[in-house]
Amino acid sequence: MTEPTPGRAVMPRLAMVMTSLYVAIGGVVAVLLPAQIERIDPQGKVAALSAATSIAFAVTLFSQPLLGAASDRARRRLGSRAGWMLASALVGSVAVALMGWTGTIVAVCVVWAAAQFALNGVDITASAAVVDEFPRGRRGRPSGALAASVAVGTAIGAVIAGSLASRVELGFALVAAIALVGAVAFVGVRRPARSAPRRGTLRRPVESVDSDSRGGREAGGRGVRRSPGGDFAWALGARFAFTFGQQAVSTYLLYILDDHVRVPEGEAPLYVGALTATGLVGLIVTAAISGWWSDRSGRRRVLLVVSSVIFAAALLLPIVAPVLPVMFAYAFLQGVALGMHLAVAGALISEVLPGGDRRPGRDLGLANTAINGAQALAPLAAGGIVVVSGGYQALFASAILAALLSAALAWRVRSIG
Repeated sequence: MTEPTPGRAVMPRLAMVMTSLYVAIGGVVAVLLPAQIERIDPQGKVAALSAATSIAFAVTLFSQPLLGAASDRARRRLGSRAGWMLASALVGSVAVALMGWTGTIVAVCVVWAAAQFALNGVDITASAAVVDEFPRGRRGRPSGALAASVAVGTAIGAVIAGSLASRVELGFALVAAIALVGAVAFVGVRRPARSAPRRGTLRRPVESVDSDSRGGREAGGRGVRRSPGGDFAWALGARFAFTFGQQAVSTYLLYILDDHVRVPEGEAPLYVGALTATGLVGLIVTAAISGWWSDRSGRRRVLLVVSSVIFAAALLLPIVAPVLPVMFAYAFLQGVALGMHLAVAGALISEVLPGGDRRPGRDLGLANTAINGAQALAPLAAGGIVVVSGGYQALFASAILAALLSAALAWRVRSIG
């Protein structure tokens, strides 16, 4: 009897849980957290928001490897990560709901840090489920689905929270409930059996094993190919450099429109929304297509290089012609590059993990820590570049160098085509 295909049941549920998770995270970060802080301390809101986000970021840095390793242990002992995901979603959702009732900045910082810690358990568990449920060579499509789901969920969360900015208690409770319902629905549906890999899916299949594993001897020295230890590092480096360049520019998009493109006064915030929506269209379409194509062709490394080159080309546009129509072209191409990169990099990294498929939660948590580090460092470095250079030309040039570095590092990955 033919085994069920994972993509027919698991992938929609993965997309659902990630969308609902990022409805909560996106709604809180974009609107509800700043609104709550402004309500508590209108005069010191800037410093307070910086403190709250910095503390939450510090918690995120170590939460994903820790919670990922814990979900690996649950997977080995109980056969499923489902309980860990549900527990994380429950704790995180309760903490988010409580945010609306905090009355001091200290309470906001503590409760949001606790919420971030727990919600990261849902995030890393869903990411590890891709390795659990999908064989090598078939992880491009689910990685693309997760990338698109994060973008869509973040956008929906911002819209929902924006409509409830004057009623933050209700806003926090609603996005918390959405995150919890998504996790409950994911866990409540019976998991299908994992199907066997199809032959020929990847042109150059890879089997990563631990350095102390007996995998090679157990296989009799045939059919198991050790992934070079550096491939994981090269892949993370490529992801770090791409994320650094992308975040460096996107963080200062409002100021770029004001001071570089020089849109009419007061219109920059409206154009930020329009440019973000334009990039989102490119991201969603490209993430789906490139994830599918990387599975079909096995050319993950090549597609990563292409994504970085497209991003570098997009960054050239505002340097050559800093006008509004060109910025829309930049936004779309940047979304195309980002969607391709997220889908393909997620699949590639899952196939060069140091622990193979044995400890994906821990290893993917470490990978996400590197990405989070780029997201934190990029705004600081970008601000320094703008201040020192006195403009945004140097910022775009630096992001181009980061994109080209990402392409060079991706090309160093040898075990994946």
